[in-house]
Amino acid sequence: MYAARPAPASDAPEEDTVYFSTACIWAGPAHDLMTPLGPAMTFVDFAYSAASFPRHSPLRLVTSSLVVLACIASPGPWAAENPAPDRDWSTVQLAWRDDPRATADTPFEAEVPAGRRGTRRAQRRAMSRRRMPLDDLPVDVQSSLPQTPIQLPAMQSVIPRSQASLQGVVIPVETTLASPFAALSSPTPSAVQKVIAHRDQAYVEQQTSQQRFDIFLPAQCGGGGLPLVVWIHGNTWRDGSRADCPIAWMAEEGYAVASIGYRLSDTAVFPAQLDDCRAAIAEIAGNCDVWGIDPKRIAVVGAAAGGHLASLVGLSTPTARVAAVCAIAAPSHLTTLGPEHDRPASPASLLIGGPLPEFREAAQRASPLAHVSADDPPFLLVHGDGDQTIPVAQSVRLDAALRAAGVESSLLVLEGGGHKPMLDRSSPAGRALLEFLDNTLGPGVRREEPAREAVASPR
Repeated sequence: MYAARPAPASDAPEEDTVYFSTACIWAGPAHDLMTPLGPAMTFVDFAYSAASFPRHSPLRLVTSSLVVLACIASPGPWAAENPAPDRDWSTVQLAWRDDPRATADTPFEAEVPAGRRGTRRAQRRAMSRRRMPLDDLPVDVQSSLPQTPIQLPAMQSVIPRSQASLQGVVIPVETTLASPFAALSSPTPSAVQKVIAHRDQAYVEQQTSQQRFDIFLPAQCGGGGLPLVVWIHGNTWRDGSRADCPIAWMAEEGYAVASIGYRLSDTAVFPAQLDDCRAAIAEIAGNCDVWGIDPKRIAVVGAAAGGHLASLVGLSTPTARVAAVCAIAAPSHLTTLGPEHDRPASPASLLIGGPLPEFREAAQRASPLAHVSADDPPFLLVHGDGDQTIPVAQSVRLDAALRAAGVESSLLVLEGGGHKPMLDRSSPAGRALLEFLDNTLGPGVRREEPAREAVASPR
């Protein structure tokens, strides 16, 4: 399709030979384009090659460009006559304008501009090459501790400060090289365990995560006959957990303490909560030999919603009869709690499944005040006069009803107390609870102190 200029005769000089063909351009190897071009290559050759293609054809421009590149890249016949001398580059140090090396490290021929900073990467590399004054000092990795153990003198007696001399006394220093658990191999009398906890005990077969109980037993009291104190958590019937047991310290006083959980009102409505509390107490009392408790000495204690359920457990007819009840800041009559509790979204309304004014019969069945009878166990009612959630009148009315029925009842009104009084052993409510349980259930089984042997001091 494209005609190429015929090559000269074979007798023509080698330097005047021009190898140019279509096959050379498109399919020939790379060295064909770099064939030496002699002085016979003139402008006529360029025009002849380019004229072979149409005027507006891209191949015409490509062909002309390739021929020009071949002319530029060709070394020509003078390359063989004046070959470039071979230079040894192994001893040449290269440098560039933005060399990040320090000025003293660059070759003296390189010009380092003053006041010009390199890139951040170049600066970091330059900083890493610098050496600090203490880099060449030797490092001693040996331990500074002596190889032989330190012999400590035995303590004879307490020496007054005025007679003591610190000269020559070796002070031992604890290090991480020794085992930190060596001192725990022989427990001291102060580290003896006082309470044994058994957690996540189920009291029904197909139980949920809430239908479980935790029980705390006094240590070293394996003889049985322990009085049991059952704690029912609050704060409302919709929240709370059995893990929050503020009277667990009573296990150190010789009582077995059980903290029970129950289904909340977002899972089931009343009387599901009361049924769970009864089932838990019946399960613990049925295994009294396992836990070492006395089934006739069981007390139920609760605060807020837990105190409401504790009152119902003691006032109704449970499967396991309880011997004492303590209700702390608990409601006793749901229909008279106040306008705030009559709302459909109030905790008391959610407990019975609807607003208190509209579900009055269900609210009466869930009120401890409606279940008072002459055979009820003794009660201890604790309430703060500053309680803004449950009015103190709720405990006052229940105490009056119990007294009218001939039931032993004690009312403790805390001056300035709020909705959540403290129940530790040093608080007024905690001391009143411990005294109440000692009087109704009998004192707890105290742990027998081991006989202390007289140890003669070394002389």
